[in-house]
Amino acid sequence: MVTSAQLKANRINARKSTGPKSKEGKYMAKQNSLKHGLLSQNLIIKDEQKKDLDHFRSCMFNALDPQGSMEELLVEKIINTVWRLRRLTQVESEILEAKDCIYISRMVSEAFRSGSKSLLNLSRYESSLERNFYKAIHELQRLQAMRLG
Repeated sequence: MVTSAQLKANRINARKSTGPKSKEGKYMAKQNSLKHGLLSQNLIIKDEQKKDLDHFRSCMFNALDPQGSMEELLVEKIINTVWRLRRLTQVESEILEAKDCIYISRMVSEAFRSGSKSLLNLSRYESSLERNFYKAIHELQRLQAMRLG
């Protein structure tokens, strides 16, 4: 139980805390709650490089050859989903390795380290991402088939 003196001291200390001031500090604070990154709004997270995503994006655009904004939108959705599926594979391998070693990278969250539910949770995320991928690829193929006659 918190005493009234502790509560008063906490409130005084909280007023002194102003948080990060610089852009870098604000970005780092924004990443504090990031666990595994599978559901992150940002496509690139801590351990990833923008140049790798740019190269992957370029390859996917060349391979899928979208024409028009709707096809481009679907290709972007495919890229987003496949990038996250690749991340999921990395997280999964880290979980399996973590059972035998002490070191666990930042990408593996406490939720995934907690035991038998970890791989079940990953499986749910994987199923959802795969559904999104197949929906987008089928819709892209449908639009391209209509365009080509």
